[in-house]
Amino acid sequence: MNKNRLKYLVLSALLHDIGKLLERAEPFEESLKERFNQPHKDPEYLSRCPVKGDGVTHIHCAYTASFCDWLEGKFDVLRSSEIKEWKIWASAHHLDSETSFEAKVVRISDRLSSREREPGEYYSKDIHKRTLLEPVLERVFLCQNTKTATCYRYDLKKLTVEKESSFPKTPGDLNLIVMEEPERGIKSPGEWNHLLSRELLTQKYHALADGFTKDIDAIADKHPDIPLEDLISILHMLLEKYTSMVPSATNVRYPDIGLFDHLRTTSAIAQALYLYQLTRDAPSRGIETDHDHKWILVCGDFSGIQRFIYNLTNKGAAKGLRGRSFYVQHICDICAQHIISKLGVLEVALLYNSGGKFYMLLPYHLKSRVSDVRKSINEWLIKEFNGDVFLGIGLTPVNGNMFHQGEMHTAWRLVAEDLELDRTRKFNEFFSRDFFEPDTDFDPTKSCPVCGSRRVKERQEKCSTCTQLENLGSLLRYTEAILNLREPSDKINEIKNSLGLDPKRIFSFPELNVHTLLIDRIKENREFISRLSHLNGNLVFLNQYADMPLSKLPIPGFRFSTMYLGKWDPKKQINSDGKQWDFDDYAQNSDGIKRLGVLRMDVDNLGLVFIKGLNFPRRSPILVNGKERPGWGEVEKNPETGNIIRRPMASISRMATLSRQLNHFFSGYVPSIMEKEEFDKCQVIYAGGDDLFVIGSWHQLPGLAKTIHEEFREFSCHNPDLSISGGLTLQRGKYPIYRGARIAGDAEEKAKSLRREWKKSSYDQEKNAFCFLGIPILWEDFPIAEEIRKMLEYEISSKNRGFLSYLLN
Repeated sequence: MNKNRLKYLVLSALLHDIGKLLERAEPFEESLKERFNQPHKDPEYLSRCPVKGDGVTHIHCAYTASFCDWLEGKFDVLRSSEIKEWKIWASAHHLDSETSFEAKVVRISDRLSSREREPGEYYSKDIHKRTLLEPVLERVFLCQNTKTATCYRYDLKKLTVEKESSFPKTPGDLNLIVMEEPERGIKSPGEWNHLLSRELLTQKYHALADGFTKDIDAIADKHPDIPLEDLISILHMLLEKYTSMVPSATNVRYPDIGLFDHLRTTSAIAQALYLYQLTRDAPSRGIETDHDHKWILVCGDFSGIQRFIYNLTNKGAAKGLRGRSFYVQHICDICAQHIISKLGVLEVALLYNSGGKFYMLLPYHLKSRVSDVRKSINEWLIKEFNGDVFLGIGLTPVNGNMFHQGEMHTAWRLVAEDLELDRTRKFNEFFSRDFFEPDTDFDPTKSCPVCGSRRVKERQEKCSTCTQLENLGSLLRYTEAILNLREPSDKINEIKNSLGLDPKRIFSFPELNVHTLLIDRIKENREFISRLSHLNGNLVFLNQYADMPLSKLPIPGFRFSTMYLGKWDPKKQINSDGKQWDFDDYAQNSDGIKRLGVLRMDVDNLGLVFIKGLNFPRRSPILVNGKERPGWGEVEKNPETGNIIRRPMASISRMATLSRQLNHFFSGYVPSIMEKEEFDKCQVIYAGGDDLFVIGSWHQLPGLAKTIHEEFREFSCHNPDLSISGGLTLQRGKYPIYRGARIAGDAEEKAKSLRREWKKSSYDQEKNAFCFLGIPILWEDFPIAEEIRKMLEYEISSKNRGFLSYLLN
């Protein structure tokens, strides 16, 4: 296999529809005119578009071709390459006259990725410049969501942690109107609510296209010689930032897939299809058949993470807890990257990676190699965590038919079942007499005062793991970037010395061939970071740097990315001696009773949402000009029950979109809530995937839980089938945190089981509750609980002890 051709194939698939962003930004203003020469008037570019009648269609293909030419002029690796046809692969995918195997792969992958689209063919001028993205979250259905049309939309902005850019809005907020006659012959146009902006969105599209191309300019100005694979990774990051809120298709009834999610799933499908077909004698043979397995969906899950994180007693545990939380998250990330590296595929294979879980789409023939890499990782995890952390892997084959509307939920269910089966065989490939031999290399008279481990060396107060992770927790307060390198030790030392890094800021994982450097003082090291080139690694900018234009960042000459990490403000939660708060400090700074609060929350029924939740109303066919149009009539209902009949619509793009949006809420938006003054005595220990863990002075946590619940309701379009439950417990500052975490988990489970105790309830899977002081209540009853609290506070302040005595009795 020519690895270079694979990279160009992935690049073309990743950019194949980028022309939609540019086309909708027209008329071009001066800032874009300088970059692109009106592709819609250029015969060469128009030749990439299909011909219909006397004109051409799919004009965005011409803009994609123009963008590819512009991008080629920016980077040495593209200018000097002998592979020029990648631009044809990207821009001519709507033509059926491919001249190469790679072009056919991109065309097929684009169609497989877009098979979730419900036909539209709307006839309205400039509809592509007036349509906003619909939220998939609003369409999730389990049993309570009765909507047959969506009414929320996302504003056309780049993705940030700000609420303005990541939360859906109402038609009134966005000045939208219902489109008249969305399809000729339709009986009830109001039932699909195809909402359009009153004004053309060209200025907003222009702002996105301008920001996207300026960020590329910033990279090219500093590092025109950046390697191709690193360039692809950076483009992937920028596409998420600038095209997540751009609708991929606008002439469909439900434009609920963002351009970024369509581009990344297309590139993942294309990479795996390309590699699989190359294993055949004739690569093009059978490429368009839908019944045979060409892909595998892989789900990896690290079990035992929470037990390791919370395995602490008290002394020095607050910073140790933070260090442990980051450490295991980081290990999950580098293990996923390790798998990608060992399999010889590009990062686009990774559909999702957060919360200790990842999903990959890989070529079918790599199935056995996935198991081999998993075994090597688990061998290392045994040594690193003494068997407490385990990487389980679920695999299921995928064929072309599964990319059709709704069939991908089958793959999601099968891969989850295979993962559960793998968990029952934890470490079984290592079972031997030696595996079960007890460890005798410890002093039985000593134990670590933090975690209780017997692995304490002579003249040491704590075990080396706790010492290292407490140090990590302290360093994270000042860390602004993370540099992961796969380089020899002498190269690591050279960079460490140039940055003036303390050796304690370096964490090495030799079994995974990764060295991690925690970088502070980015401004002081700006020049040196900017000069770093051609290293095998990734520089990750944290928090506030994630939303900055690239021109303001010290860009290295290799891949870099951004990440939101629950930020510890180094100026807050500090004692008079300069040391950061420990658990007892949070307790002593509480109002009223001096207790530490432990809060745990997560999304209800998320597994069920992925397997059964993407079921949309089914519609009857209608006749239009004597021709039957399926799915355009009235919403069908069960004649006996009157319930809406639904059909599965769980495509790979919708599932990728849903996962990404939920993770963005928890990892990006929730930590920003913590920056409010009313939560200044709280600290995020973990937020990502679909759950969170927070500690703090207990009196602030009920309000925080309520705020997160209310924000999540707004984020999920007030969909009754999407909810979040939580548990909050109080404990003394010196009480072991691992017990507190377990009790908080029990409280969370008690909240989730509240409605299941109601025998008359018809919604057995409904949860949506909160447990505090051992008492679970429905979120809708939270205001009543607050009123009761105010009444009690009044009685206490008025020194009416008789009332309190009555309650106690």
